[in-house]
Amino acid sequence: MTRFHARTAVLAASALLAGGCFDHAVPAGRDVVARTPAEAESLRDAVTFLDFHEAGLAAFPEGLGAYPRLRRLSVQGQKAAAAVPASVAEAKGLEELDLIATGLRDLPPEAASLPALRHLYLADNGLSALPAAVCGMKGLTYLNLDRNALAELPDAVGDLAGLKWVRLNGNKLSDLPATAANWKDVRRLYLRGNGLREVPAAILGMKSLEQIDLGENDLSEVPAALFELPRLHYVQLDGNPRLAALPDTVTNMPQLTHLFLHRTALGTNEQARLRAAYPNPVV
Repeated sequence: MTRFHARTAVLAASALLAGGCFDHAVPAGRDVVARTPAEAESLRDAVTFLDFHEAGLAAFPEGLGAYPRLRRLSVQGQKAAAAVPASVAEAKGLEELDLIATGLRDLPPEAASLPALRHLYLADNGLSALPAAVCGMKGLTYLNLDRNALAELPDAVGDLAGLKWVRLNGNKLSDLPATAANWKDVRRLYLRGNGLREVPAAILGMKSLEQIDLGENDLSEVPAALFELPRLHYVQLDGNPRLAALPDTVTNMPQLTHLFLHRTALGTNEQARLRAAYPNPVV
């Protein structure tokens, strides 16, 4: 398939952003940012964002409870900050925690008690197991676990019922636990580059799902129920070299805007069927 909707290229480029959270950017001028511990101290009563990704930290910052307006913390890329202390729970107003590429291996149980936490970034840490504390973060709406070494997720991830956006690209998953069906509010679910041979059954009940990325896996078929999800309009199936056909339900999606199928085994007749169903170049 070589024809694309005009917006496809834009969204595909956006998907390559390392943080993967372009919709969650804080409006300009809203944050008071400190980029070093010394600067944070000088702005103690006003700072809302400790952006320490280039701060050369000697350890994870302590005393977070002393910043009354703190909402966001990034220690991205700071290897010395891999050991998160129990005192992180002092940051009662923390909404966003970025621990990307720190070498993190675990989180203290106290981290689960952060009452305002909504966005958690754990990408690029080589995690082979999900820290247990994550499943206790019941307020999460965004979870980024891209490019780790996760072969499975615990059943307890089903407790994260408020999730709206889940990124699991570049892991070793062959399935999702049945409890993931509890993610009733999930709108975006990215599973590119795993070991999926079948579409996880838990996905087929996610009625709020709008975008799904199942590219770069080993799917040979896609269940009809996937294309019956009422809000699904953006589907990536590219890079599944054994995928030779799609179910009839794919041609009955008036809401479909993007369908990525390059580097699959779809033959000429199947391509013609899809183009006939969607005369506008969404495929």
